[in-house]
Amino acid sequence: MIKKPKVISFDVDGTLVPTGFVDAVWLEGIPSLYAQKYKISFEEAYQIVTQAYNEVGDHRIEWYYLDYWIKRFDLNTSKEELFNRYRHKVKIYEDVEPVINALRNNYKLIICSNAEKDFILFQLKSLLNQFHHIFSATSDFKEVKKSREFYGRICELLKVEPEEVIHIGDHLIFDYINPREIGINAILINRNQHKVALRIHTIKNLKELLKLLDYLNCPI
Repeated sequence: MIKKPKVISFDVDGTLVPTGFVDAVWLEGIPSLYAQKYKISFEEAYQIVTQAYNEVGDHRIEWYYLDYWIKRFDLNTSKEELFNRYRHKVKIYEDVEPVINALRNNYKLIICSNAEKDFILFQLKSLLNQFHHIFSATSDFKEVKKSREFYGRICELLKVEPEEVIHIGDHLIFDYINPREIGINAILINRNQHKVALRIHTIKNLKELLKLLDYLNCPI
């Protein structure tokens, strides 16, 4: 499957970090500020806010931009204040740092995420110097999903062939099917061991990536 990889790419939410911080910002932070401003209960605010999220929908770029929602709801806060309010929710999976340390000398390590870039930078602050590039589909390319074209542009920017890239992520379509369709060696990580619709091999943590590379005689 893997032939002389030069680049290893990682998704973020669900791959390097749990979703606790992101969920807290969107589903606790915004509704609680809305409730405070308009003097209603959190439950009422939650219904109003999540309905607005759904009405815009994840097919529109605004859906991903926190500043858009702060302005839309006329909230007395900033992105930075919201992030810092929930900084205690930021976690990095315990297998991430040792695996990154094992790989960094032999591969170009990059991030390929759908998240707004500021979310990525805040959550991975302690590891940012380990990555050569951080790509956000929404912030850098104004794409709402990680499409085949997104991965193709990454390969062009890095001047590598798709076959020279390994991508690890937790979404079946955006982290596995789409990159594989252009020749990237995609690996699906399934940390919670959810049932996968297709019969494909998954890894349950990043330590299994090291075992896979060792099995394929790739440098670690």
